[in-house]
Amino acid sequence: MARWENEDVSDLDLPDPTQVKKTYFDKNWKITTDDKLTFAIAVDVDEKDSYYIKYSRGEIVDPHHVDYNFKNKNYTVFKKVCKEAFDMYHKFLQTKNRLYFTRARRYLMERI
Repeated sequence: MARWENEDVSDLDLPDPTQVKKTYFDKNWKITTDDKLTFAIAVDVDEKDSYYIKYSRGEIVDPHHVDYNFKNKNYTVFKKVCKEAFDMYHKFLQTKNRLYFTRARRYLMERI
């Protein structure tokens, strides 16, 4: 055992470590722990929220129609999106209404 493993560092006035909370959502907007089934991620870092949606071929993944078989491919990535686009994608995954999918894509085009 090294000397610094038992050393008291309470008087150094170190900041508390950041608290990161990630929530993974599947194609039906249920919380999941499997990375292969994840289509959206909400990240909370010290009260600041970030949102991520799965992309494939430069477009948002549509798990209910065209991109169902592409969910586990190596060229899918998660990209950071605005809250409005994330909310529309959330509604799309819950309701399967393509109108919300189109609105999410439009929000992303406006933000670029």
